[in-house]
Amino acid sequence: MKELNDKLNEIHKKHEATLSKVENKIVKRLKKTVKISKKINPFRVPTHIAFIMDGNGRWAKKRGMPRKFGHKIGSQKMMMVLKRCIELGIKYVSFYAFSTENWSRPKDELDEMFRLARLAIERDAPEFMNLGVRLRTMGDTTKFPQDLQDALAKVTKETEANTKCTIVLCVNYGGRAEIVNAAKQIKAPITEEALTKHLYCSDIPHPDLIVRTSGERRLSNFMLWQAAYAELLFIQPHWPAMTPKIVDQCIIDFQNRKRRFGKVD
Repeated sequence: MKELNDKLNEIHKKHEATLSKVENKIVKRLKKTVKISKKINPFRVPTHIAFIMDGNGRWAKKRGMPRKFGHKIGSQKMMMVLKRCIELGIKYVSFYAFSTENWSRPKDELDEMFRLARLAIERDAPEFMNLGVRLRTMGDTTKFPQDLQDALAKVTKETEANTKCTIVLCVNYGGRAEIVNAAKQIKAPITEEALTKHLYCSDIPHPDLIVRTSGERRLSNFMLWQAAYAELLFIQPHWPAMTPKIVDQCIIDFQNRKRRFGKVD
């Protein structure tokens, strides 16, 4: 594989100036393909994949560690998963990081989650710029500590011109609350188009694939409107156990499905 990739790089560098835009795009796709499982079609990856990151606490408990250790490792796995999705050519990656129901957790756990969020934003901001990643948030961030709000706003502003990939952090997010909030803003007759226009991040394509870790088989109030025609995948590994190989397996599963959108073959 390495030899093939090196050869492609050599050919591309030598002939890049004389190749058309379409040919350049094909070569770049081929260079990515040699790093990807042969079972994955690089031209049929989802445009938008969303992850319900479940199982941090249970993963830590199984190892005799406190729940906060699971949250720490879980926050680090987000960048790994994002990078793999970028390698696969996925343009939008959403992470369900904090739900409206999570406020019921113990205060010390919430404080630790907010602390880890601040560290992650500070740690990952330079990498977002290096990777060409744009950060967006989905949810009511005004409920968070002010310094966390400021950190999110700062990185969102700094990365707004990046076009390689968009990462959507769903924080203090709830699908029902989102729909209610959108409905309140509609002054004209309520239609699907009008409601969709007033959702959070209404300019972002709805997810093609929603993956939930830890074996639970429910959406837990996540993207209820946007999930109407999303493919749903529930996998056993807890979120901190995620690997690039597992991401690849999710894409292979997606590509093995037939998406009919209510039509017949």
